[in-house]
Amino acid sequence: MKKILVVIVFLLFVKYSNAQIGVGEWREHLSFSYLYSITQSSKKIYCSSSEGVFWYDKSAHNINKLTKVTGLSDVGVSSIFFSDEYKILLVGYSNGNIDIVKDNNTINISDIKREAIIGDKSINDFFLKDNYAYLSCGFGIVVIDIEKMEIKESYYIGENGTQIFVNKLTYYNGFLYAATKNGLYKADSENSNLVDYHNWLLITDIPNDDKEFNNLVVFSNNLFVNQINDDFNNNIIYKFDDLIWTEFRNDTSLVRNIKSEDENLFIVDENKIEKFNTNLQSVETLESYNLSAANPYDILVYNNAWWIADKGNGMVKYNGSFEFIYPNGPYTSDSYSVKVSDDIVFVAAGSMNSAWNNVWINGMIFYFNNEQWRSLFNYNVHDLVNICVDPTNSSHFYATSWEGGILEYNDFKLVSTFDETNSALQSIYPGQNFVRCKGLVIDDDNNLWITNSGISEPIVVKKSDNTWKSFSYGGVISNMNLGEIIITQDKNKWLIIPRGGGLFAFNNNGTIDNEDDDIYKKINVVNENGGIITNDIYSIAEDLDGDIWLGTDQGVVVYFSPENIFSEEGTYAQQIVITIGDETNILLHTEIVTAIAIDGANQKWFGTLGSGVFLMSDDGTEEIYHFTAENSPLLSNNITDIAINHESGEVFFSTDKGLISYRASATRGSEDFRDVYVYPNPVRPDFDGDITIRGLVSDVNVKITDISGNIVYETQANGGQATWNGKTFSGQKVSTGIYLVFCSNEDGTKTFITKLLFVK
Repeated sequence: MKKILVVIVFLLFVKYSNAQIGVGEWREHLSFSYLYSITQSSKKIYCSSSEGVFWYDKSAHNINKLTKVTGLSDVGVSSIFFSDEYKILLVGYSNGNIDIVKDNNTINISDIKREAIIGDKSINDFFLKDNYAYLSCGFGIVVIDIEKMEIKESYYIGENGTQIFVNKLTYYNGFLYAATKNGLYKADSENSNLVDYHNWLLITDIPNDDKEFNNLVVFSNNLFVNQINDDFNNNIIYKFDDLIWTEFRNDTSLVRNIKSEDENLFIVDENKIEKFNTNLQSVETLESYNLSAANPYDILVYNNAWWIADKGNGMVKYNGSFEFIYPNGPYTSDSYSVKVSDDIVFVAAGSMNSAWNNVWINGMIFYFNNEQWRSLFNYNVHDLVNICVDPTNSSHFYATSWEGGILEYNDFKLVSTFDETNSALQSIYPGQNFVRCKGLVIDDDNNLWITNSGISEPIVVKKSDNTWKSFSYGGVISNMNLGEIIITQDKNKWLIIPRGGGLFAFNNNGTIDNEDDDIYKKINVVNENGGIITNDIYSIAEDLDGDIWLGTDQGVVVYFSPENIFSEEGTYAQQIVITIGDETNILLHTEIVTAIAIDGANQKWFGTLGSGVFLMSDDGTEEIYHFTAENSPLLSNNITDIAINHESGEVFFSTDKGLISYRASATRGSEDFRDVYVYPNPVRPDFDGDITIRGLVSDVNVKITDISGNIVYETQANGGQATWNGKTFSGQKVSTGIYLVFCSNEDGTKTFITKLLFVK
């Protein structure tokens, strides 16, 4: 009977946990819809996006991802190639980094990335000959000794030994051929001194020899090269039979690839794929995938099917019918703003530049629900930059556009678009629909407050009765760009005036339609002596104690008495002073702090422009974590937003290279113990992570005892969550048995006991 109970508990846990990650673990949330390269081994087909690689198992027919979280050293993949001879996957990056993946291990060669090379370092293609890999790079050619796993030499083959952008290399009849942006070059492959640029010759007997050549391949004893002729807006493929060059095909479409596959020649254009037989006759053209337009980049043939790396459709398998294969994820990796509500993660996929101008990304929202990403599209607007979720209904939310006003969604479907024609929102160009909105927040009475930039009445509210009103507030913030808006515990509303404008605060005293009792104030961020610390504000958040934390161009500042903002004496901001060893510094004083999030233990997550992410203690004086792209799976050191799932403790970092999350130990505490659960439970012999106790009252004491009452471990909850590594105070794994978890707050008024089965 006991064994049956254990199995039932275990199955319930498996069902609940689904694909969640453990405390201290990372997972990326990247797109694999936009693919650029494809290669194969005897067992797998590999496809790459700029964010990473996924592979398709030919026999099991499943897919797995290979990313910075699961083995790669970087993001920004620019090329891949699998060598069946050496059983290695070569991965090149746009920053010059190189990974060699073999037997689930990754060897990183970072010499090019670290080298002080001026200009483009991208790894554009791999070509293997003998035991060497020839890398086509943005500055020349690099040769890697595959057996030694190290760089052998580099070739600068441009005029007088200068850099030249090399697109691709191949071998034909004793010569290495290089397709570059400045012509087609060749060198005797037996020459032992290819480092000398004199041994690389520009081929001049081909028409327009100084144009860009972006592709080349050997097929049916001929060399085929593609020339991009911008003067005539065409691509010309030339055929070389080792004697003369002849024109093979002339087309206005950009040739992205030329491949020799399964005794056929494939020409991959920007909108079609054309197949030629050994007699060089065109035998098939693919221009669409039924209802989807073709946007191919690369192709291979396996098992009588075409496998296509497509920009927008993922990996497309074509054998008369179509199959679309890629891991679940957002449609793109664009991520500007992220919000979490009721275990649902929302991403606004637009952007704006540092001057607060449009970058014109099509309207897209991605949401993560029940471990699945889904995408919402609205091509009538651009640059969606913020999301606000209805606190009573997580499928009802609003999004701001930096060009198209406000979008309202219900049941994850677009139900309304609000602009100058149907609301109090105004356009920056009267008579034209160009409505710039950034900040939005819902108050306790279900009124939606919006910042509407560049117009005379920039504070707008959509009231709970669906009527609208706008406010000028004396014109003190009229015609300015406005950023985030928050509502504090004392019902004041604070908003950012970006690019050196400081802050603005107001309170309508619960009477939206009566402006006579409204109070407002434009705020300079000053210290206790009245001196301006800085007015260049990037982020704002209120912590659990009601203090206001600001991210600025000079680190972090705090208002510890924000409730006094409208009083006669006012309030001032303070910088946090931290001491590390013998050094005393102001918290993040040299950093631009672009994002702030407060976790369930009142700890502060700070995102920066260029230095990654910091987790600080509740008072900001102790550094707990500092994650960077160099010391962690973090995708980029440039953080645009941070959001926390307070139920699980998972922290989502929006970066300029996509979205990634980390499961921290702090969750938001509960009012009681009604939702406490422990996982994994039971703890199996092969489990080596932290056991997590969730749903606790904030900061309770947690004691773990054996069934006889002997204490084996004691800790304090971090917010609403406590963790245990399954070891005793002496560091030994506990024995098989049932353990009791005792939870109690400081005064003993709230207590709880639960059980945990440990199988060693």
